[in-house]
Formats: sequence, structure tokens, C-alpha cells
Amino acid sequence: MDKVGDNVGGCAQNCGSKPKLAADFRPQPAPCVLVVFSARSELAWLRLLRPGFRHCFAVVENRGGEHGDGTVDGTVDAGGRRASWLLYNPLSNGTQLALWAGIDAADLQEGLCRQGYRVVKTYARPIGARLYGWRPYTCVEAVKRVLGLHAPWVFTPWQLYRHLKKDDNRKIILDYGA
Repeated sequence: MDKVGDNVGGCAQNCGSKPKLAADFRPQPAPCVLVVFSARSELAWLRLLRPGFRHCFAVVENRGGEHGDGTVDGTVDAGGRRASWLLYNPLSNGTQLALWAGIDAADLQEGLCRQGYRVVKTYARPIGARLYGWRPYTCVEAVKRVLGLHAPWVFTPWQLYRHLKKDDNRKIILDYGA
């Protein structure tokens, strides 16, 4: 029988002895998200979608790494900033996850563009209490949820791209209009 405070599986030693209280969580700036659009389609029915916008996935800035600096291995990017990214690629047969450490946002975006992807840099919106409606599980719906984006009439990668570009333009106007 376990003593009070002991955890089966050794969680206490991995997570620390003191649980975090709500006061320990401070608001953080919204993480940067690169939404990536692809022309590639292995499924025949995806060819019905607009060329260049047949699939999408997200690459999310990771700020909570193992070292507390956003990285798993403590690497530093060229600008002296620690950077790591989580690839979240929702596919029809599963979800691909990968962690890329020590990459600057501009370098990552440039590298994806060189590979033929279209990339929109945006941010993750705060999670609110509003529920999402029932939707089929698609790459677009998965990316919208990563972004915290409630856009019920956005169904295709092309519509998501247009929505993000419109949202980006609106943000620029609000930031520089005053």
C-alpha cells in the first residue's frame, strides 16, 4: 500500500513534490503558431480542393520545455534566444507529432517555404468557455482548435488561409491605427 504522497509510476519524483497552485500560473504571451498549407494530396478526394490548399497543419512555439526555457536540450538559436517547436500534423490515419529544438521562427518559416509550403504566422488565442460546435475531424478543424479559433463557416484549408490573412490584416490596422 502506498503512503500518502507516494505515486505509482514515480510521478512524484518526476513532477516535483509540491503541486502547483493556481497562483503559480501567470499569464504568458500567446505562443506563435505557424499554420502550414500543402498542395500535396495522397487521397484522391482531396484533389477536389483548391490546388495549393489541400492539407494544413500547425507548428506551435513551445515555451515550456524540459529546461523551463522552451527547449528540451537547452539549445540556443542564432539570435541567442532559445526556441523549440511542436509539429502537430493531423492526418486521416493518425496524428504526427515532432519536437524541433533550436530553430528560429524566421529560419523555420523560410525552410518550410523552400519545401513548397505556404506559411501563415499567427498566434494561439486564449481558450475561453465557449464550446465548439460539432464538426467532422479534419485537418482544418484540428488546426482551428489549436489556434483557439471559432470560425464556424471555415471548412477547407483555402478558407482557413483567407480567414487568417484577413485576421492578420485586421490586427495590423488595430495595432498601427492609433
